[in-house]
Amino acid sequence: MLRTAFDGARRRRIYLFRHGDVSYVDDKGNRVADAAAVPLTDWGREQAALTGKALAGIPFDRAVSSSFPRSMETARLILEGRGLDIEPHDHFVELRGDPTFRNAITDLNEIAYSFRNAHVPGARYNGGDSFEDVNARVTAALEALVAEPEWETLALVAHGGINRLVIGWAFGTGLQTFAAIDQNTCCLNVIDFDEHPETRQIVRKSVRALNIAVYDVVKEGNHLQSLEQIAARLRLKADA
Repeated sequence: MLRTAFDGARRRRIYLFRHGDVSYVDDKGNRVADAAAVPLTDWGREQAALTGKALAGIPFDRAVSSSFPRSMETARLILEGRGLDIEPHDHFVELRGDPTFRNAITDLNEIAYSFRNAHVPGARYNGGDSFEDVNARVTAALEALVAEPEWETLALVAHGGINRLVIGWAFGTGLQTFAAIDQNTCCLNVIDFDEHPETRQIVRKSVRALNIAVYDVVKEGNHLQSLEQIAARLRLKADA
């Protein structure tokens, strides 16, 4: 689908998704040993199927996903029946914390609000990845995708932290807005960017939709933010 801005610029679109619901907590109430390997829960699969049904009329012509299983599974369910190849991409995998640091946390507020200092120079996610380094990795990969002219409408399936960085790229705010952007499981965001018709330079970007969950559009189903929900599950298991 070709889109043209009012001034004649070529308008291209990214539908940015977070993966569906997962559980980072095992049956004993402990965080799983390898968060990268967790699959979707039954509810996560239902979220993805509902999202795919809601977007059945969208003409995606390219699909890219974080290479983590939960993102690839979400992408397959959202795009089921379209005949699109889903390209796994390591540069869009989620931030990783240090397991030793994480396991030593006793105050669950440190998990619920672990993104709060992302904008501070040198800050790391739970003692692991540098926010600045991951931002550089994600924006470079995103700009490489944008530089490929063949597609008009991209489905990009990633993670809560990664999506915040992509949205920060669109806003032009980088890490400054990282902590203020929430991403529900299997939410979608719509980002348009306009290119000069001759030079192909990006002349503007706009966020057309943010954190839309088709199963809970007005956020009445759960008042907790995404990291608060993880902390709440940990507390629930610990109290059981």
